[in-house]
Amino acid sequence: MFLNDKIYVVTHKPFVLNNSLKQKGYELITVGNNKKALRNNDGATDRTGDSIFQKNANYCELTAAYWIWKNTTGDIKGFCHYRRYFTRPTVKYNVSKVISLAEFKDILEQQAGDTIILPKRRYYNQSSEELYLECGYKKDLTTTRNVIKEKYPEYLSDFDKMLNNNTGYLTNMMVAKAEIYDAYCRWLFDILFEVEKRTNLTGYSVQEARIFGYISERLVDVWITHNGINCIEYQSINTEQNINAKYMIDIMAERLRLYKGIKDTLFYFHKFKEKLIG
Repeated sequence: MFLNDKIYVVTHKPFVLNNSLKQKGYELITVGNNKKALRNNDGATDRTGDSIFQKNANYCELTAAYWIWKNTTGDIKGFCHYRRYFTRPTVKYNVSKVISLAEFKDILEQQAGDTIILPKRRYYNQSSEELYLECGYKKDLTTTRNVIKEKYPEYLSDFDKMLNNNTGYLTNMMVAKAEIYDAYCRWLFDILFEVEKRTNLTGYSVQEARIFGYISERLVDVWITHNGINCIEYQSINTEQNINAKYMIDIMAERLRLYKGIKDTLFYFHKFKEKLIG
């Protein structure tokens, strides 16, 4: 078991973690089958201890999430990606603005109830179900619904609401006290492992085969909504972000508190247009 609190940075490729990030409490965890990365990267790998590393092609960063759940015993658990970090408001990546482990601890200790730190909630021009269908299949959402209905029926209405709304949390990044992180993982993997048993991935493209990573991005919203978990949201900065006009418009809309209203308006217009066509 790894006893020290760390925020793990998930990578599937050769990567050198910035020393400033290490000093902030971050450690690399390498997943996937890239031999050079597995041989040369420092930090941890999801191939040790209690592991589902062989499922990485279908579970994506969740093989790291599982490893953290099963193999670490710190008070704080969490992870981000090699090119995405939780940060204070910024237009482009600035390592000095990345939230440190010490800051995460202070933030979580100040909260009275169950709390989780997530990337900022995103709003879409279409429903969560429609967004999922751009990278996956309807039948897999149906399978997930059936599993939830059988195993966790009290979550079913929240699942249905999630599919029909236009908002959610993407990227599977999170930080929380260990008991909250572990509780979420117990629920999540109990569902995903059963969905996996009932799913035939024959004929899926490489992207479509990432099914369980995509499904989990939707399920986190179901879990926090049903359990009334307090969410503290931070910007998730992409270190390789192309700073174009669309990106700047989104940043300005968020800062002016117009982002949600604009997306909701576009969503309802989309629904209205679908009714007219239907």
